[in-house]
Amino acid sequence: MDMLENLNPEQRLAVEHGEGPALVLAGAGSGKTRVIVHRIAYLILRGASRPENILAVTFTNKAAQEMRERIHRLLGPSRSAEPLISTFHAFCVRLLRREIHFLGYRQDFSIYDTDDQKRLMKQILEDSHREELSAREVLSRVSYAKNHNVTPEVYAHRFPSETAEEIAALYRTYDSRLRKANALDFDDLLLKTVELFTRYAARRDHYSNWFRYILVDEYQDTNRPQYELLRLLTARHRNVFVVGDEDQSIYKFRGADIRNILSFEKDFPGTRTIKLEQNYRSTQNILRVAGAVVEHNTARKGKTLWTENHAGDVITCHRASSARSEACWVVRRIQGSQLENPDWRTAVLYRANFLSRNFEDVLREEGIPYTVVGSVGFFSRMEVKDMLAYLRVIHNPEDDVALLRIVNTPPRGIGSSTVEALTRKALDEGIPISQALQAVACHPLTPARASRSLRRFHEMLDAWMALRDTATIAGLLERIVRDTEYQAMLEKQESLEEAENRMANIEELIRAAAESQAREETVFEFLDRASLSSELDQIDTNARVVLMTLHSAKGLEFDLVFLAGLEEGLFPHAQSLNSNEDLEEERRLCYVGITRARQKLFLSWTPFRRSYGADAGMPAFPSRFLDEMPGDLVEGLGESGPTYVRDEEEDYDRGQEDMETPFRQSRRSVIRRPSRQDAAAAEPAASRTAFRSGMRVRHAQFGDGIIMNRVRIGNDFKLTITFSRVGKKTLIERFAKLQAL
Repeated sequence: MDMLENLNPEQRLAVEHGEGPALVLAGAGSGKTRVIVHRIAYLILRGASRPENILAVTFTNKAAQEMRERIHRLLGPSRSAEPLISTFHAFCVRLLRREIHFLGYRQDFSIYDTDDQKRLMKQILEDSHREELSAREVLSRVSYAKNHNVTPEVYAHRFPSETAEEIAALYRTYDSRLRKANALDFDDLLLKTVELFTRYAARRDHYSNWFRYILVDEYQDTNRPQYELLRLLTARHRNVFVVGDEDQSIYKFRGADIRNILSFEKDFPGTRTIKLEQNYRSTQNILRVAGAVVEHNTARKGKTLWTENHAGDVITCHRASSARSEACWVVRRIQGSQLENPDWRTAVLYRANFLSRNFEDVLREEGIPYTVVGSVGFFSRMEVKDMLAYLRVIHNPEDDVALLRIVNTPPRGIGSSTVEALTRKALDEGIPISQALQAVACHPLTPARASRSLRRFHEMLDAWMALRDTATIAGLLERIVRDTEYQAMLEKQESLEEAENRMANIEELIRAAAESQAREETVFEFLDRASLSSELDQIDTNARVVLMTLHSAKGLEFDLVFLAGLEEGLFPHAQSLNSNEDLEEERRLCYVGITRARQKLFLSWTPFRRSYGADAGMPAFPSRFLDEMPGDLVEGLGESGPTYVRDEEEDYDRGQEDMETPFRQSRRSVIRRPSRQDAAAAEPAASRTAFRSGMRVRHAQFGDGIIMNRVRIGNDFKLTITFSRVGKKTLIERFAKLQAL
């Protein structure tokens, strides 16, 4: 086939693989997407499979769409059927819409996004009088449990701690409330599909027989439920073809399990393993630096990237005198690059979102347009979520979270006491809140204004529900906007410009609904697509300067990359320093950042970054990852030196040209840099009390509280504590004077 002529020998070997399991270890920039799309086309054109019997799964809608477009170009437009190319979650939604009745759910189930989950958990915490706990923290633990197939019944046994029983009880209530609302969260989409296939062999065999060839992109990012799903789907034919790179496994916090790729040959006997090591993206020097860093890891299969590209410039490392001067240094180099190469795309990458502020400030001052990845996506905007909540309630009246969002939006005289009465009525009688509306409206203790408002709201819901089978999605949305006088609310609450922007977003949502209907999508497919949207799907590929976290940058490439904030405790993150497994993931994250660069790479750090309320007199040390880079390929590594002379005034350097000169001598203090071993072993006196997450403590001013998180910051510890009287506070451990209870 002509299409195979442009593949290198290893890529062609992978594309032409026959039956049985295959593991393609694809290094950064080695053409993994090309291999997947060419293999799909090869299977179809060779007659090995009909298009509809092929399933390819990946992790973002953007990646799935790119694969569809590339396959379409290879196959041409005349095909009567197409392979199914989807994200894991979208595939599970598609399947559950047909099959979830086997598990006792209705097919009109709602999907709760992160915001919905927080609202539900906050309600649970209030109902159980556990407001001292953080909904975010509880949900994090619940999600971790679900990603490891741990049920509420065995949670305390699997994850023992002082709060384990409490978390297990909240987990149990959370799952119960989801089922009562006929709703699933993101984790449930995977778990319920696995449960379906485990309990009903006939349904599993049906889909296994249908999808004869299954391909997986970014396999290193799969979690255990995704692994179980693949194992169940391929048990009959074993035609599973996975592409991944263990050196880019960076999503443990989302449940990704690197063991899935490291143990693939063991889990799928007879696996054919193929390595893609030729890189088409980066210069030789960038690849050598990346390889030198990741070689310090032990949990890897082992690859050596090489390229026919030119050697390129050496990498530059800069030690800045402050976070502000670091940003000025970066922006000056962006300006120079844009003059020399106006078409180049630039990325400023960092470990934590808070680092973007100084870069944004300086870019604005210099008039350089930029995009920040991680800002609020379209489907996460307030007005869009309000409209989607109305649609969800109309099509699933049992969706309590969506109903509580809209019951007084726009304000219609239904206050918090009335909402509490609604919630209590629903809980006491085990009914959805929508069914409690009429009863509370007629209750003699309900204030007259609230009673009228509840009746009016109930009448509007009934009227909209009567239209759901006949009106278009766009028409129904227009009716909701008109009936609720939503625009009047915006004009009253917002500036005229902001109100117009929000109405423009609603109009865009209505247009999207009309386009969805034109594609003959159901309302549930429209809602599912909105629920499964990701901030990464919104990235502007034409933006010239992009600011983003390292986690968001995976899968992308830029001509010029700045890797900022390379300091111990920040990158690698403080929470990773006591675990070799976590430290290796941080190193993989560094590898990912380096390999985003095509032409030039710059590194930066500062010993005096004000963050997390750390002691202003405590300097940071350069990241250990800098020590792991070849000195002959990275200029400026020697700037760190053993001794720092600190000028306190220079912390607030506003970007003058002299900011790169040695520290001045005014009001200075000399700080000896200890060895890495000394720094790791050092423990402040306050830490001799064994404070830990979940511990109850007492503070002289704030009262009693619970430690939610404890993070090492240099030689100190930052404590996040939720106090019963004053809420959440962040304290430095050795200054907090806490008493353990």
